[in-house]
Amino acid sequence: MNRNINHGPNRQGFAMVTTLLVVLVLSVMALGAAWMASSEKKTTFAEGAHIRAVLSADAGTEAGINFIRVADTPPRINDFATMTVADTGEQTLKDSQSYAYDCRYQTKRPRPGWGMKYLDYDYGIGSTGQASRKGHSEVRVLVSRLFKEGY
Repeated sequence: MNRNINHGPNRQGFAMVTTLLVVLVLSVMALGAAWMASSEKKTTFAEGAHIRAVLSADAGTEAGINFIRVADTPPRINDFATMTVADTGEQTLKDSQSYAYDCRYQTKRPRPGWGMKYLDYDYGIGSTGQASRKGHSEVRVLVSRLFKEGY
């Protein structure tokens, strides 16, 4: 006698399939977390390089402003085509950070209340900053300085 008693649905292998699905879900979550961490690291590096480049360009404008500030007389124009009075090459700051600036004569005008002998000289200073190969920034400012004409 062959008795075939059916005690309900066959559930053999249910635990293995459930375990494989849980492992699959956990693996996808782990890959997502690893991808996010890698992406966050790249973003942080790029942001740091950009900030260092902006600070380098700012150092260049400060050097240009100081060039005008310490001049006893209006700086002489070196290139009349571009009205350049100062043009520096690349100046290294620290590690991979560097800057370069150029200072260009814009105009001169009398300062109200000072008479015709005292003139405001306007200069445009453009500075570029570098940090590593990926960080690049530019800063442009307009500087005015009062000089006594014919001094």
